[in-house]
Amino acid sequence: MNDDERLRWARVLATTGWVFLIAYLGVVAGLVRRAAATTSGSFEDGLWWQRVETISFAARATNLVVLTPAVAAAVVGTIMARALVDPAVLRLRQLVRIVAGTCYVVLVIGAVGIVGIFFRNPDSVGDASVFFGLMGGILMAIAMVRLCLEAERSV
Repeated sequence: MNDDERLRWARVLATTGWVFLIAYLGVVAGLVRRAAATTSGSFEDGLWWQRVETISFAARATNLVVLTPAVAAAVVGTIMARALVDPAVLRLRQLVRIVAGTCYVVLVIGAVGIVGIFFRNPDSVGDASVFFGLMGGILMAIAMVRLCLEAERSV
């Protein structure tokens, strides 16, 4: 693969990564909007913990899967374009940093969601499901951060 082809693919991957990142941020915005619209708590333990649980869905593995292609595109594009100097390389570097930052936020959201489990009324089946869903998302976010940090280091 020559430099022109690598640069073309780096540009395509940069665009693809940004689109998937925006798609995930759309999911998060919808969850935040839903949490903000919650005015009457149906949880016995309060309105705020209901909002925390709603937002913590952003850290569940099933929703975090939307961010995975952004990570893949950013990492592969960065590796392909590491020796090239082009605006695509700069967009990829920004994409890698923003995706990693988003994953750090997911880690915090997931941790708060897990803490929230201990402050609500016990439900052995529901709590286990929430816990394992959040732990799956946290582990995915850790893996994504690791990939992004390594990709940024290689540039």
